[in-house]
Amino acid sequence: MHRASPSSSSAAMASHRSRRRQLTREQLLKGLQILGPVSAPLPPDLPPSPPASRESSPALGLKRRHDSDPENGRSKKPRVAPPSSSSRPRTNSQSRAAPAATPSSSRHEPSEDGEVKEESSSSHTSLPTGFPSFMPVRRPRRGDNIPTSDWDAVYEKCFANARKLRFSALARVAAAHPSTSKEYRPLRNPPHPNSSYAKHSLLMARLELIDSALHFVYGLWCKDYSVRTCYRAAWRTVDAFMKPTKSKVAGESHDEREKAFIGLLHMIDAHIHGRKLKYQAVAIDKENDLKINRLFIQYKAEKKQAQARAAASAQATESNATPNMLPSPASSNAANSSNSTPLGGHGTPGHTAAADIDSQMDVPHKSGDVDRQVPPPSHIHIPVNTQYIYDRKSQGTGVLLASHYMQQAQQTLSLPVMARHYPRTLARMMFSTLGPQDEHEPDFQDDDCELFWPSQVITGEGLGWVCLMGMAMVKEFGKEYGYQGVDGVVPRVSGEEMSGFPEPRFVPHTR
Repeated sequence: MHRASPSSSSAAMASHRSRRRQLTREQLLKGLQILGPVSAPLPPDLPPSPPASRESSPALGLKRRHDSDPENGRSKKPRVAPPSSSSRPRTNSQSRAAPAATPSSSRHEPSEDGEVKEESSSSHTSLPTGFPSFMPVRRPRRGDNIPTSDWDAVYEKCFANARKLRFSALARVAAAHPSTSKEYRPLRNPPHPNSSYAKHSLLMARLELIDSALHFVYGLWCKDYSVRTCYRAAWRTVDAFMKPTKSKVAGESHDEREKAFIGLLHMIDAHIHGRKLKYQAVAIDKENDLKINRLFIQYKAEKKQAQARAAASAQATESNATPNMLPSPASSNAANSSNSTPLGGHGTPGHTAAADIDSQMDVPHKSGDVDRQVPPPSHIHIPVNTQYIYDRKSQGTGVLLASHYMQQAQQTLSLPVMARHYPRTLARMMFSTLGPQDEHEPDFQDDDCELFWPSQVITGEGLGWVCLMGMAMVKEFGKEYGYQGVDGVVPRVSGEEMSGFPEPRFVPHTR
């Protein structure tokens, strides 16, 4: 067997190396383009190395991680930056932020036996960024069997506080007029010149006026809720107080925080109309059922009359008709001859009005079935009185007003506004265990209890929640200025009265 000599093998290797070195410039540039840009060197201050326990069983830890979190890969956000961005050298701030981010991912580190650690319970109850470190106090539930006498006591206290706040607000406004004005009335005991009530007298007056409206409305709501009804006549007295209050607050509010109270007052009006509509609809629906039943009774009576007239007309036509030909002599003696010629009027009956009426449905009316049955003909009429028309006009107007006030309310009062300017009040609603049916639970004098975001207007409920939320907003806003509520009002002398802003009153009438 021939073996290559050392000289021949070295020559072959030299020729091979010479062929590898014979690369053109274009080939080298093309190769560099295929490799892509060269990454920049990593910074010297890298994050600390992973725990040593991971090196002991890397495959096991990876396997357990995928088993415990199968959705981990799908829940990651896709990369939106180009791949080349990762090659940029990190700045000092970026390199310093990297170690700080490692503790947040430590809860996903495998434990010693390879299991993924559960997230700490504190991560579920942590407040969002920007929220105060405040959680509402969960009071013991009182239940929905509160005696009527207790609700009456709350009503009396709310109205007493509302009257004090109303008088104090109007007294501060009168004292703020120039001394030459006929509306000027100095305070008997003016506050200290350096106090917040002296420096911000008109702002304090607005807060007292809003607070007064909230107490008036909440007191009337207590009267309603204690007997589960709606005293519509009492709610009609609120409008004379709410209109000037909204006008004054809207004319003197300057920033988004103050204008939230305008939305609050509109929301109160919307829920008042929603409550009136819901309870009125129960009575109106019953009246409508009675009227519809009367229509069907009238329809049946007219149908029977039409059928009777049609039958009488058919009999008259049969008796007056002349036969076309006489019977044959052969069959004249036979009572039932098959050869006799039929007389006129024995053919197919013609089209009558009774047939049209029979073609319509003849079923008794049931509540809620109006949309699923054919109504009586439009010419069927029944009489209605003035109250019937007035109630339906009132209902239509109430729907339009509730919609209007709610549209106005959401322009200046919303969840983002609450988060920016009333975070404590919002936290009392967001971290609450109460539901819409627990409107009776909170004490209106409790500043730390749980609340609930008001229900939808169409439900007819939620007015109590609106008042409680508003009271919390007034206290949160006024804390910055030293607002004291009822404890800081201008004292009222017996017999002293302030004109304007008529007080609401309780009228026990449901129409």
